[in-house]
Amino acid sequence: METPNANQYIAFSDEAITHHEHLETNPLKEITCGAVSGMLGKLVEFPFDTIKVRLQSAPEATPLRTVQMIRFTYYNEGIINGFYKGLKAPLIGACVETAVLFTSYNYSSNFFLNQLNKSASQGHKFTTESLPFWTKCVSGGFAGFMASFILTPIELIKCQLQVSNLVTKTNQKSVSYFSLIKHIVKQERGVLGLWNGLSSTLLREMVGTSIWFSTYEFINDQFKKHKPPIHEDLQLLISGAMAGITFNFSVFPVDTIKSNIQTYDILNSGSTTKYPSTKKKGSAGFTEITKMLLARPGGIKNLYSGLSITLIRCIPANALIFYSYEILKRNF
Repeated sequence: METPNANQYIAFSDEAITHHEHLETNPLKEITCGAVSGMLGKLVEFPFDTIKVRLQSAPEATPLRTVQMIRFTYYNEGIINGFYKGLKAPLIGACVETAVLFTSYNYSSNFFLNQLNKSASQGHKFTTESLPFWTKCVSGGFAGFMASFILTPIELIKCQLQVSNLVTKTNQKSVSYFSLIKHIVKQERGVLGLWNGLSSTLLREMVGTSIWFSTYEFINDQFKKHKPPIHEDLQLLISGAMAGITFNFSVFPVDTIKSNIQTYDILNSGSTTKYPSTKKKGSAGFTEITKMLLARPGGIKNLYSGLSITLIRCIPANALIFYSYEILKRNF
């Protein structure tokens, strides 16, 4: 039997240490790094998101283009009360959401890592870097599933506050968090009314987050093969930006439908329409909103209203989210 030489032993030891490190997940560190990166990303993207939601939810009678909506918001409401209307809830939500996303993704990845290594042949062990690509897609979908239950009520409040100025008269008191939550709980199905739009959020997050993480991992893997090597910081920023682009482009129609479901009540408070899927006055389901948007002039284009500003928004925001997350994990 051949005795391993010193170099083989060192290589094996390094691999074992690396493998052991990948099996260990520090929940507190994951949550903290995810929370901070999510908050930073939200501060960058929120003004763009406000315009996006308003474009998606704009009534048929008053269609505005992106530049027109930006001007309208700035001249009529200013920066803080206009572009940053409703920031508090999503800022907290971004901390929780991103923490859940990264923690769930890493938990799922480690689950696959353990299962595959149990069934792997002797001498062949996986690390998180060498996991099959399909496991990264599934782990991303699982992360999106977990985050959806937290994200839905936060986005419901956020979306309604973002469009509230469009329907609030100048002599009326501005809509507050408390009054909005109280209205939703009273008018809808009690506390469960805060999860209006859950099905569309689940669809968007499970598909989109799977694409989000897998795109990031794929591009990072490609960069590692590049000769000469590209600076690691630049790799992280580009990979994060591309992950944001693919996420938003792939699920944008679902996001448009979700935004319309969640803003329908506040934009149509005087409506007497009852939709068959909900049996609730002033409420609308996924199918009804889809039909309504497709029936408007423009047809399928209505599902992509606000896409341009969303793609512009997602580049710096997602680059910052992944970059700050990796930097924080590396240094703390």
